[in-house]
Amino acid sequence: MSVIDVAVVVGYLALMLVIGYFSGKDNESQEDYFLAKRSMPWIPIALSVAATMISANGFIGGPGWAYTDGMYPVMVNITVPLAIFFALWITTPVIYNLKVTSVYQYMELRMGPKTRMLAILQFFVNSLIQVSSMVYIPVLIVNTITGWPMYILVPIVVIISVVYTLMGGIKAVIWTDTIQMLVVIGGVILVVFTAINGTELGFFETLAEAKATGKLNTLDFSTDVTLTNTFWATLLGGTFMWVRYFCFDQAQVQRILTAKSLKQTKNSFVVSAFIMNLVYYFMLFVGVLLFIFYGGKEFATSNEIMITFILEELPIGIIGLIIAGIFAAAMSSVDSLLNSMSAVFTKDIYEYYFAKDRKESSLKVSKNITLVIGVIITVVIFVGFNGSAKSILDTVGNYISYFAGPAAGAFILAMFTTKAHDDGVAGGFVLGLVCGYGIAKIFHTSWLWNPLIGGIITIIAGYLLSLVLKSKQKTEEIEQYTAAGMRKKLIAEGVDQKEGKEVLPFTIGKQEIIVLSFFIMQYVVLAAIQYL
Repeated sequence: MSVIDVAVVVGYLALMLVIGYFSGKDNESQEDYFLAKRSMPWIPIALSVAATMISANGFIGGPGWAYTDGMYPVMVNITVPLAIFFALWITTPVIYNLKVTSVYQYMELRMGPKTRMLAILQFFVNSLIQVSSMVYIPVLIVNTITGWPMYILVPIVVIISVVYTLMGGIKAVIWTDTIQMLVVIGGVILVVFTAINGTELGFFETLAEAKATGKLNTLDFSTDVTLTNTFWATLLGGTFMWVRYFCFDQAQVQRILTAKSLKQTKNSFVVSAFIMNLVYYFMLFVGVLLFIFYGGKEFATSNEIMITFILEELPIGIIGLIIAGIFAAAMSSVDSLLNSMSAVFTKDIYEYYFAKDRKESSLKVSKNITLVIGVIITVVIFVGFNGSAKSILDTVGNYISYFAGPAAGAFILAMFTTKAHDDGVAGGFVLGLVCGYGIAKIFHTSWLWNPLIGGIITIIAGYLLSLVLKSKQKTEEIEQYTAAGMRKKLIAEGVDQKEGKEVLPFTIGKQEIIVLSFFIMQYVVLAAIQYL
């Protein structure tokens, strides 16, 4: 790695720290740190949401996945716009109008402490696995390039992410993610052009060769539950997985709560839906290009494919830009999840169980919590990911799939029923997790089916248990926290007349129509590529 490449990477990391400092120098309160006083413009929010999602799909894992499986992994993300449609149409208006900091505060209001704690626990498990894997990516690359040991590189990467998140809070997260998203997009474009030039074929000739190898096929209507990227697995299981992520996951909800208005929140979601899927599709397309570039050569692991291309094929200077892009893809997940985990621990655990009279904690306490979580992340990386030979994406997806369904099922019961209550839904959550895991092991289901299985079990069991067990809440007390109840309340208060119909749950406006149309158009385009 040349001095120029090192300078590019170091300069990028320094820029993140500078942004973190200037973003947070005016922070005075917990609301500044976690919600930016609900004053952020919608375009940076959109890029931040997209950056975290793109990182989760992987600058390294995506191409490696597509190299072996072709474009079939596209299907994993195809229901992202559908999940965002549900967020725009129903869940976001409910949560935004409640003015909460944590989405799990909503669960307390609607259900109670037991379901809230179960939802919090699944959030921390999911987040630690995701954020740790995203630290592993740049460490893996730098380790390959320099030979420096993991036990030195991991703390360095975590410390940089923790420092600028500590300095700037959610504002630093959003503004650094904005820069990082642009760097990632630039990195993907550079790799695509380099790979196409290296094949000595034109763009359309490369597409024709990829199509001839079957690497551009995406639609598989098999009903085999052991397969991951089938039409049915991605439509049904994928929808449950992404509904949990975009409708009920703190990392996403917290970003949208920083917007100046609900209209701006919806705008950010619409733009992020397009960016997330299009950039992800191009990341996978890089893997197809590399398959042609290397003539189908076998690699020891799928994660080595992109790393080998970067080291052997890119010129001096460009390598630094690409590695900066990989750091960007990783750090955008690290900062977002660090801040959201801090918010959840502060609001839902520290203030709830330890603060006197549940008094709002200081900014210093919130920052200390962030620091501790950074240390925990470092430990989890070594335990869970050091030496992994599987695709990072596949590994992460498998781990978190068992929790996604029960979490989504619990929130669905909270938002759409008045009969479901804390004891019943908590019992349904546990049954969904345990039975879902058992079914997966017995029938060897693909991880993408697991959210659907766990979600359905949780919804059915949680509702039935709620009918059997006695409720401690009165219907009139909890109705306002359901989507239908919130709509009724806002209409009664005349809020829709002051702020527009879009503040109401179950209102379909132009944003909802755009993302739903995008969802459908994906299938049309993919079918045309495969069959025409």
